[in-house]
Amino acid sequence: MKYGLLMLLLASSAWAETVTIAAEDDWHPYCGKVGTEAKGMAVDIVREAFKAAGVDVRFEVMPYARCMEQAKSGKVTGCFDAARNSTLENDYVWHKPAMFKARINIYALANSTQSNLGVKDLEGREVAVTNGYEYGEEFDTNPRIKRSVNNQDVLGFRKLAAGRVQYAVAYEKVANAVFDKHKPEFAGKFKAVGMTAEPELYIAFTKANPDGAKFAAKFGQGLEAIMKNGKYKEIENRWK
Repeated sequence: MKYGLLMLLLASSAWAETVTIAAEDDWHPYCGKVGTEAKGMAVDIVREAFKAAGVDVRFEVMPYARCMEQAKSGKVTGCFDAARNSTLENDYVWHKPAMFKARINIYALANSTQSNLGVKDLEGREVAVTNGYEYGEEFDTNPRIKRSVNNQDVLGFRKLAAGRVQYAVAYEKVANAVFDKHKPEFAGKFKAVGMTAEPELYIAFTKANPDGAKFAAKFGQGLEAIMKNGKYKEIENRWK
């Protein structure tokens, strides 16, 4: 009996589906590279959702712009975390439901007297952004904003501290992680003076081959399952 059970387990493991998903390397606490591995709230959600759907997931960690390009070309099956907008909508397959929502703030120097700014207020201004990131439909499609592009959020905040840009835009929890990591460099230097959006975040699945649609459906099913069985809430609580 024990031998038979062992053989059954080995057989099921051998036939388990495996998918390769690209994870961005510098978006803590949602997703980032720690040592050689992807770690973060979104990583745990992706892993558990696929597990619930009977799929093993392998992560490749890389900068976000490359992550999205590799998903688009089909070199990996998907990339996360992506905020859908009209410029991306037709290039990828999207799952249902979304993984989570995240607020995007507009940051200025701490001595700013401004508040309640929106996207329109950024027109004609120098604004630090990170390469390839989405900041909400209204921001992403507005050509009047002067974007100062950086490879990491921390570099945008350094530009803001040095007065090289007037604003920086960043996801709130990510900005908080940057500020915490770079104490005392950033201590007390910035304040949120508005927001651009609070988008839903997704895995952007490839359209370059049928695996994208197949695994998008499986991921959506698994995500719904962990939202119902309490695993999703457990992950959220772990990353508060």
